[in-house]
Amino acid sequence: MKVSRMTDQLIKHLVSDLKSLEPLINSKLWMHCTVCLLIMAGIVLTMMGLRADYPTAIQDGAMLWKPGIFLLAWIGSMLLILDLSRPIERIEKWHFVPLFLAGTILLWQMIVQLPYLFSSDVTLNLYDPNAIYCLSVIIGGGGIAMAMSWKFWFSRTASPNPTTLGALAGFSVGCLAATGYALHCDKDGILYIFIYYGTPILILSVIGSLLSKRLLKW
Repeated sequence: MKVSRMTDQLIKHLVSDLKSLEPLINSKLWMHCTVCLLIMAGIVLTMMGLRADYPTAIQDGAMLWKPGIFLLAWIGSMLLILDLSRPIERIEKWHFVPLFLAGTILLWQMIVQLPYLFSSDVTLNLYDPNAIYCLSVIIGGGGIAMAMSWKFWFSRTASPNPTTLGALAGFSVGCLAATGYALHCDKDGILYIFIYYGTPILILSVIGSLLSKRLLKW
């Protein structure tokens, strides 16, 4: 009897400092990140403006497919983030569909642009002095969005694959920022997109992966 009381007291002492956490609610993450996307797009359009050739870009479809690549990739990464945020890992196969569609658009543009891929005009466009804005907006805007999302969502997760979750966090905010910047950028070359959009997204993915090793262990 005495042992039982001591055990009860020990258990009470051990759990006295425990605090219950608010459960993860998927809709809140969607709302948070959608607001970040709208703010990002609003800042780009207000400070930099819509791409100057938008009438032509609407006619040839670039105004849709270019931001669409990153929007679809963002949606797909968000779905996978929700799958991996909890201890029980259950990835829905259909959550890869938006990523597949984004990859299909990229492949389509590679095929369409293949005859001109290594022409002198395309090569000259790669030395665009304004490309620094693309890199800065995606890394800076994506970094701010990741910092906010980390405090709001990722710090409260209990993922069985924290490194993958961290990489998806960086990838997601990179695609979010790229979607906003693509509304301003008038460079539609596939090599330009791979280099100046892909590089900052990759950097954010690596940063998210490295951070997760230190911050998402449980």
